[in-house]
Amino acid sequence: MPVLDVVVGRQPIFDRQMSVIAYELLFRTVGTGARGPGARGPGAGGVDGGGAQGDLLTAAVLLGSVTIGLDRLVGNKKLFCNASRGVLTGAVPILLPPERTVVEVLESVVPDAEVLAGCRRLLDQGFTLALDDFSWFPGADAFLELASIVKIDLRLTPMDDMPDLMERCRDFDALLLAEKVETTDELEQCEELGFDYFQGYLLSRPCVVPGRALDAGRLSQLRMAAHLLENECSISELEETVRNDPSMTHQLLQLAGMGAAGEMRRAVHSIRQALIFAGWRRIQSWVALLLITGNGRVHEEGVATALMRAYMCEQLASYADPALAGMAFTAGMISCFGVLFGVPLDTVLDSLPLDDDLRVAVLGGDTPLGRLLADASDFLLGRPEDATRSGLGEAVLSLSAQKALTSAVEVTSLLD
Repeated sequence: MPVLDVVVGRQPIFDRQMSVIAYELLFRTVGTGARGPGARGPGAGGVDGGGAQGDLLTAAVLLGSVTIGLDRLVGNKKLFCNASRGVLTGAVPILLPPERTVVEVLESVVPDAEVLAGCRRLLDQGFTLALDDFSWFPGADAFLELASIVKIDLRLTPMDDMPDLMERCRDFDALLLAEKVETTDELEQCEELGFDYFQGYLLSRPCVVPGRALDAGRLSQLRMAAHLLENECSISELEETVRNDPSMTHQLLQLAGMGAAGEMRRAVHSIRQALIFAGWRRIQSWVALLLITGNGRVHEEGVATALMRAYMCEQLASYADPALAGMAFTAGMISCFGVLFGVPLDTVLDSLPLDDDLRVAVLGGDTPLGRLLADASDFLLGRPEDATRSGLGEAVLSLSAQKALTSAVEVTSLLD
């Protein structure tokens, strides 16, 4: 029997105001007998539509989601999860809350009587149905009568054919989601066509706006954030920073009280105790993020992206060279400052007094730290085949990505 180690990931789904309204759960498989590194990974989709292997992968993703903790994985947003035939017919139970879960019917699933009966049963239980990678086929109306959302893959449906397909779906009052949006032109065309939701690599990471300058206030925030990330500050220094901001104090107490993943909640009686409970690295990175996001102009998914990259770099360093862990976290975070601030990364780095090794790594230098950062970036962007510079294996990369996701969701949930 194949041995599967399934790592759950997520990709955001946006509405027309470019606010994140949900996340699609994604997976990567590692292990003997699985599809291996070539499996459909983050950003590529989900599970096979039929057969025992498809059902096995679906069950593993659903179980992994519950084990991680739904709130840690998607915060207060809804989630989309691909469903094999076994899920739709009830052979594989869905362990997720119906009111928050959109079940995606894969394009390879045939709408026979057993599947349609299962879909109606899921609707009766409170789940929402979506059709994944939809294109018209004989009998499609049977699915459209049950689905609330239709996902249309831009890689599979030419733009010239899009209006007709959308109109036929609108006849069933379905909301339309454009998936695999990869360029600004595609996004603009989809908006003009009237899509309700959007998903894809273009939207998973914010775009840099070339030529924008850093104003004095933002520059000050950035330098303070870089200082906190690069130096091990004393408890007293952190306490002084936090105690002057009531909202920061409130969020600190929440962060310290929740504990790490899997820990019980703890009673916290003071700012200093909260700092001790949470740990200096955790708090420093969190305070740095608050400084960056304080004026509300930073894209929420950009914050999650920065945190995931930073945490994954730190995790990879713990395997490759533990002495680099602290600097690796900082490199991962600073490498995202360009997209967080909406300016070219070179402009950001020119304004910061950074260590030379750190600067070289952030700019993609071929150093031990630079290789860790490059692998983390490629893996999180769905390019695992390129994440080979550090020499760390698929299992280490997958596990590090999973831990990074859990930590990032934990912290960003407190930035609302």
